[in-house]
Amino acid sequence: MTTPLRPSHRRNQKKAVTKRTIAGLAELSDAEFREFIAELFAAAAGMQALRRAIARSIGLSGAEFAVLLAIWRLERPGPIGIKGLAEHLHVSGPHITDEVNRLVRLRYLDKSPDPADLRALSLKLTKRGSNLLASLAPTLDEINGLLFEGMTGEEMRAQRILFRRLIERSAVCINKLQAQPSEE
Repeated sequence: MTTPLRPSHRRNQKKAVTKRTIAGLAELSDAEFREFIAELFAAAAGMQALRRAIARSIGLSGAEFAVLLAIWRLERPGPIGIKGLAEHLHVSGPHITDEVNRLVRLRYLDKSPDPADLRALSLKLTKRGSNLLASLAPTLDEINGLLFEGMTGEEMRAQRILFRRLIERSAVCINKLQAQPSEE
């Protein structure tokens, strides 16, 4: 059984977590592991900044742009709703609802009752939304070419496994930290 990560135990617990993690990754020293974590956060911040810059170029926020891109991808197999979109983007339903409402007002999205569940909504890009994203395709292709130049499909699949694991496990860690009583 592990000791919960409480503020008063952080210093000792941090070393224990790092040693266990490093022991599981025998090829990495403590310094290499810490540098890996720092670079991971820097990469995530860089990708968020890039998303915001692309979004600004078309007059949207980063969150609005993320919603449009997700619907563009997810609506192909069939209707997508708020819940499915929130799960895909790893954010809360109310946050998605706010973004969707703004995109509906901008006439980039249509929302209608889901035929399978009339309590839920079905989201679809409008012609205007589709045209906006289609106009960005050459820019996105160029950006993706620069970002992923030299990477093989095998390397990208391995990274996706890592990212999925980090997404799932970070949510578990957040829940664990939030469940602990705070010390005051």
